[in-house]
Amino acid sequence: MSEADGGHGRSEQRDLSATVTDAQATDFPEARQLVKVRNRTTYKKTGKTEDATRHFLTSLSPAEANAHRLQRTIRSHWGCESRHWQRDASWGEDKCRLRDPQAACALALIRTTLQSLVRWVGREGLPTVFEDVADNLSLGLGWLNQRHFRR
Repeated sequence: MSEADGGHGRSEQRDLSATVTDAQATDFPEARQLVKVRNRTTYKKTGKTEDATRHFLTSLSPAEANAHRLQRTIRSHWGCESRHWQRDASWGEDKCRLRDPQAACALALIRTTLQSLVRWVGREGLPTVFEDVADNLSLGLGWLNQRHFRR
């Protein structure tokens, strides 16, 4: 399967191929398909092109996941990774040593909500927002008190 799109100053071509795998031949007994994704990214400003190849194993059979579904699943996974990276870069989430899974989930939810709130009020860059709110706590409280936010 081949897919092309553009945005963020670049164009991308993704080619996906999947092969049925013998689970006994791998160290992953649930493996059903080996997936290879080749990306070619061209940056519009510079014209520079980068090629990358990634491999995945899935427990989904070809009947459960055709190439289109695999492509969608892989792309949505990277969307989740991107949100996690933002939380980690802003809040140091990977350094957090909470051992209680419920507390870790609650803290991740709070961080994600705060990031969404910051974007929703039209601000970018959490470090500058942290500084602004530290200097003026009523700024952050005012965002929470906006009528259209409290639906």
